[in-house]
Amino acid sequence: MRKGLKAYKAGDYTNAVEHLEKTVPEFPDIGNYNLGNAQYRAGDYEAAAEAFNEALRTPDLELQFKAYFNRGNALLARTTALTKTEEISLAIELAFQAMDMFEKAILLQPDHRAAKQNFERAQNLRAKLEYNLGRWYFDQAEELLPQYKAKDARQNYRLAKKQFEHILENVDPNHAEAAQYLPKIAERLEMLALAVEAAQIDLDLALKYISDYQYLLAAQRLTTESDERKYAFDIQPELKKKYEETIQKNQEVLKIIEDLFPTMNMAQ
Repeated sequence: MRKGLKAYKAGDYTNAVEHLEKTVPEFPDIGNYNLGNAQYRAGDYEAAAEAFNEALRTPDLELQFKAYFNRGNALLARTTALTKTEEISLAIELAFQAMDMFEKAILLQPDHRAAKQNFERAQNLRAKLEYNLGRWYFDQAEELLPQYKAKDARQNYRLAKKQFEHILENVDPNHAEAAQYLPKIAERLEMLALAVEAAQIDLDLALKYISDYQYLLAAQRLTTESDERKYAFDIQPELKKKYEETIQKNQEVLKIIEDLFPTMNMAQ
């Protein structure tokens, strides 16, 4: 332990970790605490957080406080190191855990200023990450929609809605930016729902035209192109299949009529 602490004070954290790891079996409380400090300085925040967690088993309240405080710092450091989009969910969880650690530290030492400040840092970071996750879902949906990947876009809109509602219910009820996204998302989801509904109505109407022998009107209704219909077909592929089958049968009938009566005016 002396060699480890000497290396730690000299800034030789690699050797400090190597020596302090050997102290853990005999001194699990202070050994893990010292090891966590060395791992933290070496940049291994995940290992440091685990070591501080083991140190929390101590009955020494002063050491407990230090372990809670330092584990919060290690978790917070891990959070800030996670910068990739796919890591946002993990970063949120780590920020939440860091808040819990600082809160427990404050319970042991209510007047500790740094613990309070770090709790606020973790709280603000969590709120920012929660918002970034919701915005990422929304932005993904907005990118997918022009590509007519409406089913995936709808899923991302729903995830964004769930995330922003979670922020307002569990993180910050006064989060203005999160609240502003909800009407936009509701508008997009309603538009997609109406697109599917309109495509089904057009198919039903075309089938009615066919039953009334109005094949050209049916063809016009079936072959009308629009963004909304493309959205509907992506959301419900079976609807697209019904359109294709109906168009094919209707065209076969029109071809028969044209072959039988080549001079007949088919205009409605």
